[in-house]
Amino acid sequence: MSRLLLSLLICWVTLSCPTPSYAQGNFDDDGFAQLNSEQSDQVLQLFRQSRIPGNFFLKFNIIHKPRLGENKKPVEGALWAGWADFGPQVRGEIFDKDGLTQLSFVAVKNFKQSSLWISNNMKPAQAGNSHEASEPIVPGLILSAFDINLPFTHWKETKYTATLRSRGRGVHFFEALNPTQSEPAKVVYGVDRAYGALTEATYYSQTGKITRTLKIEDFAKVDGQWMVSTCSIRDETTRDIDVLKITDAAVRINLLEQTFTPESLVEKAKFPTPAELKNL
Repeated sequence: MSRLLLSLLICWVTLSCPTPSYAQGNFDDDGFAQLNSEQSDQVLQLFRQSRIPGNFFLKFNIIHKPRLGENKKPVEGALWAGWADFGPQVRGEIFDKDGLTQLSFVAVKNFKQSSLWISNNMKPAQAGNSHEASEPIVPGLILSAFDINLPFTHWKETKYTATLRSRGRGVHFFEALNPTQSEPAKVVYGVDRAYGALTEATYYSQTGKITRTLKIEDFAKVDGQWMVSTCSIRDETTRDIDVLKITDAAVRINLLEQTFTPESLVEKAKFPTPAELKNL
């Protein structure tokens, strides 16, 4: 089975422009205004269109934290990203213990289509499929391609449920139904009321059982641009947790056009210069 690593959606790594404040409509017990249909549609569209201006680069590691036992050694990787045709285009690479690229991918996502190409050990890229997306990206992790790609943010069957307090902040919650009739059957995710950024997501099985919980844990500022720096995914059956942490970032950088072509996956992508990289 191919080991996949899909793209971090732009909504994972950016805080968009603040969404409008709504002072009308019903209120919950915490005093948060509940959105009407027009308002919730606007919030959802602004969230889906949020992005970091220009191209950017992220270096990250993933640490597996089992409920029992010691943490595993970090799995390191890098991401190059930009925007084209009203959606993100990304390239990712996962490195082995010697720093060599063991897995790479190119993914393009917009409102019309999603495309993915994967290369193992820099061999010619092959198109990915939805079944492989549920497999751990690396043996020993629980993090899957689905957890990183977050396709539920663009599922057509999405509805607003409520605006509630979560971890001390006002959050708009949306329920998205899986169009493929596969697991998870639905995902309920939160969008920060003030910043329009993803805050959390809860996965449900066909029987309504919570299977996984994703949380945005921390943010950092790079050259005046806020972005997510740490997020986690928890398996609710084993209670194991994987933590993805951004360690270095470069924003508003120039990237070669072929960076996002499947043919380029047979070679390692070019890193930003030391002057461009900022440690988080």
